[in-house]
Amino acid sequence: MTIDTKSPRSRRAVRASAVSLGLVLGSLAAPALASPPETWQEPDNGSLLNNLLFLVGVPILVFVVLALLVYLPSMMRRQSSGPGLAFQERAEWFGGPRKGVEATPAAAAKEEQSEKGGAGARW
Repeated sequence: MTIDTKSPRSRRAVRASAVSLGLVLGSLAAPALASPPETWQEPDNGSLLNNLLFLVGVPILVFVVLALLVYLPSMMRRQSSGPGLAFQERAEWFGGPRKGVEATPAAAAKEEQSEKGGAGARW
């Protein structure tokens, strides 16, 4: 038996059957309502404060250590970590002309205008 998957009605039927099959199989996999064995001991979970210190304190400690590892070398050399200091040389154009920005037609037109003088307006 073949199913015509090109019609919208059959596609909806296949989707509905897949969803209902998933729901049925999911409901069959419900956890068993059994009690734990008598020989098991009750676990000692510790205090709430101890758990919070561990769950919050450890990530903060990792963050502080990583921040120190990043900033400590520049602090030792007494360099500023201000934005833009590393990019003061000249502008980069990735994928642009090999001879630089000066090789573009707009730069050539601008150069011609500057040779003529004035604001470059035409009458």
